[in-house]
Parts: sequence; structure tokens; C-alpha cells
Amino acid sequence: MSEKQDYDVGVTNADAADRESASDMVSGGEYLEKGLPADMAKDLTAVEDSDVALRRKIHLVNNAIDEIGFTWFHAQLFCIAGFGYSVDSQMAMVQSAVKTYVDYQMKGGGYPISTEIYFAGLITGSVVFGFGADLIGRKLAFNSSLLLSSIFGFFTGGTSSYAMYCIFMFLSTVAAGGNLATDVAVFLEFLPSKYHYLNTSMAAWWGVGQTIASLISWAFIPNNSCSDPTDCPSRMNRGWRYCWYTNSGIVLGAALLRLFVLRLGETPKFLVSTGRDEEAYEAIMAVARKYNRPCSLTLEQLRACGEVEHTYFDTSKVTSIRTALRGLWLTTRTNVKILFSNKLVIRSTCLIITSWLFIGIAYSVFYNFLYIYISTHGGSTGSSPFIVYRNATIDNFVGIFGPILAGALILIPRVGRRGTMIFGSLSCMAILFAYTTCRTPSADAGFGSATYFFINIYYSCLYAYTPEVFPTRARATGVALCLVADRIASAFSPVIYWYGSQTGSSVPIWVCGAVIGCLSILAFFMPFEPSKKRSV
Repeated sequence: MSEKQDYDVGVTNADAADRESASDMVSGGEYLEKGLPADMAKDLTAVEDSDVALRRKIHLVNNAIDEIGFTWFHAQLFCIAGFGYSVDSQMAMVQSAVKTYVDYQMKGGGYPISTEIYFAGLITGSVVFGFGADLIGRKLAFNSSLLLSSIFGFFTGGTSSYAMYCIFMFLSTVAAGGNLATDVAVFLEFLPSKYHYLNTSMAAWWGVGQTIASLISWAFIPNNSCSDPTDCPSRMNRGWRYCWYTNSGIVLGAALLRLFVLRLGETPKFLVSTGRDEEAYEAIMAVARKYNRPCSLTLEQLRACGEVEHTYFDTSKVTSIRTALRGLWLTTRTNVKILFSNKLVIRSTCLIITSWLFIGIAYSVFYNFLYIYISTHGGSTGSSPFIVYRNATIDNFVGIFGPILAGALILIPRVGRRGTMIFGSLSCMAILFAYTTCRTPSADAGFGSATYFFINIYYSCLYAYTPEVFPTRARATGVALCLVADRIASAFSPVIYWYGSQTGSSVPIWVCGAVIGCLSILAFFMPFEPSKKRSV
């Protein structure tokens, strides 16, 4: 029996389960034999666990969301959730842009400690907010993360010692990193299946955030920073503070929009997965009533599906920090079991996490060594900070359009999500290897723009694919695991760079470029193609 056949669809008839292929549509007759609605074949039921009642409820919720269709609420959510992508990339770009000048003023150079603190914050945020979103719901994490990130960002810009800078940057990054773990899940769980391609195109906001951060750095760093690490008092080095203040102000604006304009409620799929059918029904009907859309779903239909398995943690029992931590542990343990519940889901989970691990270390290490390689081979990509930040702005602006193309590619039947990831990874590998021939600032701008464009095709599709193929109850936990893997791998890049740069070796460039190309192999063997079915 092949792995593609060996999975549980929530019924006791194993022979019937073996006949179903995860990659192909299943006939309605087979579902009728199993006592399930015939049109449930439209749903990606293979990724769910054995809870038949939950799958029935998710199926009804999908039908209701599709019946309501795309509304102004979804357009708002696309922008406001998308800004979570923007904030994540803004934090990375701002931290990277100001690091040298913060070191000049407070530390004097040496090992990049602040970079490791930054990655530690991302990892912590992914764990706390990502795992917590499957315990307390998506709403609280979604609404609080940007607000906390902006507040601590303002404090970061006002610090006067390196220790305090690292502490407040860590806290700001925890909130920003946790935000990304919930944004894509929230948007997916409200989105009609016809418009799932927008989940991929939403990553265009990542390029928007990178462009904003590059513009901020370009505006403040060149004319408000010192160039001599031995003489760099605060009065001559205000640029990095202006960057943090401006960026935090933009993030605060997005946080206020989430709190007072969109006013997001809990997602219906999370509510039904925790046995709160009435709240899920009201959440769906609230959208239908507000935009005068038809919705034939009834509360009785949800209740008639039966009771979901009580493997979730009842948040009403939280009376202290101790019980909250215990609840987080129990929920996470249960959800991890769901992500490794049968052979097919295990294969999917392992391939996705491995993809995040590889891209996390390969892309970061490649870029760290790239400019050393170019300089040792007679090239010069930036004669001044102005040129460096100008090129970065151009690169990131072009990167916006990669996810837009990816959103179009996944609509092509023979391409889909996996084909788009294969195209993105192979194209990026080719551009990165060609990048090593760069010798001038103009060539750097051209190769950099092409790199950001193609890597964002891959990244955007991977970001969208990841929550689509994780079960509803464990969706945020699965996304969090992937982000933790990505960020742990990225945290090793400064270490590799620090020690590798002492030897001047060019081996990391060729190894990492090849690893990025190998991501296409992982994508090819991923068992699910969400383009053919609705996510659960």
C-alpha cells in the first residue's frame, strides 16, 4: 500500500479509506457509502484527524462561507492581515539596517549579538502566539500583536545602552514574530474557496513592508549617522533612532486599524473545533447580515453533526498563570499529535517543516557571503550608504510583484501550488548563481531585484500552502512549528557567517544556492495539492 493511499478519513472501514487518493477528487458515491455528504469530496478531508463530527461541521462552514462570497470585509481583512506580513519584513529590514550604527555607538563592533537576539524574539513569538492561537483562539493574538510590537519598538528607539536596546528589540520582535503565525490562518479561515489564490498574493505585503523599511533607512541613515566607530556619540548618530520611531509609528497605525476599524471576531472554524457551534453560527451570520448576503446555514445543521472530540482545552478553567501554561502545554501536545496522526499527514508535515528549515538557513547564509565573494573577486556593489539603501529600495519594490505572479500561477490547473513552488525555487537558484558574476552597483540592483522577485514567488506560495494543508484544530500550531524551524535555522546564519568569513571560503555560496534549488524536490513530493480542493 502506498503512502498516498494510507490515511484515515475518519471511518472504520480501512479498505474504503485506502481507495481514496489525497491528490485527486473523490466521487460523491464513496462519501455516501461512508455516511458523509456527497459534496464533501470538495474538501481536503485527508488532512483532518478521525473526528467525523468536526469534518462535517467544517464542511458546512465552508459551504456557508462560499455561499456568502467575497465581501468588503474580506477586502479589509486582506489589507489588515496582509500588513502583518509587512510588519514582519519591516522589523527584519530595520534591525538589519541600523545594526551597524547601533554597534558603533554602544558596542563598537564584534559578534552580531543583536541579530541573534532578534531571531530569539522571532522564535519566542512563534511559540507563544502560534501555539497559543490554538488554545485561546486567533482573535486575541491577531489584535494584540501589532500593538505590542509598536509600543516596544518606540522604547527600542529611545534606549541608551546596548543591553536595553537588545531587551526592548527582543520584546518588539516577539510580538511581530507571533503576529505572522496568526495572520495567514485568520485570512484563510474566512476566505471563500474561489478566492484562495489571494492567500498566496497576500504575501505581496511582505515586499511592501521591505520597501517601507528600505525607504525609512534610505531617508534617515545616510545623513544622520556617524562613519567612525571610534567617535560615534548619540548626537551624531540619530538615524537609527529615527528609523525605529518611524517604523513603530506605522505599525501602531496598523494596530489601531485592527482594533477600531476591522474589529475582527473569532474565526468560525476555530469555534466549531472547540465545540462552540452557536458562536460559530453567529460569526458567519454576522457577515451575511452586514453585507446582505444569502446564507442557508442553520444552527440545527451544525448541532446535528454531533459533538466534536473533547481534545481541546477549556479556557474557562484558566485561573492562574500555572493553569494557563498547563493548558498551552496540553493543547500543543494534542495538536502536534494531530500533525503526525497518520502516514500521509506525517509525510506532509515533515516535508513542509524541512522546506522552512532549508530556506531559513540557505537564503540567509547565501546573502551573508555573497558580498564577501563579490568583493574578493574584484567587484564593488556600493560606494556609499546612499547607493546601498537605494538599491535595497529598488530590490524590495520589485519583490512586491513576485507573490502577485504566484497568485496567478496557482490558478493554472497543471501548475497549482506545488508547481509554483518548483518554478520559484529553481528560478531563484539560477538567479542566485548568476548573481555571483555581479561587479557593479547597477548589476547589484538588477540581480537583487530578480532575486527578490523569484524568491517571493516561492515564499508566498509556501506561506499560503502551509496553513492550507494543516488540520483546522492544529493549524496555528503547525504554522508556528514551521516558523520556529525557519527562525532557528536563520539564527545559525550569523554564526556560519562569523566563522566562515574568517577563512574567506566560497563553499557556502554554492552549497546554499543548491539547497534552494533542492526545495523544488521537496515541493514535488508534497502529497497534497490544495488547488483541487477546499482547505479544512
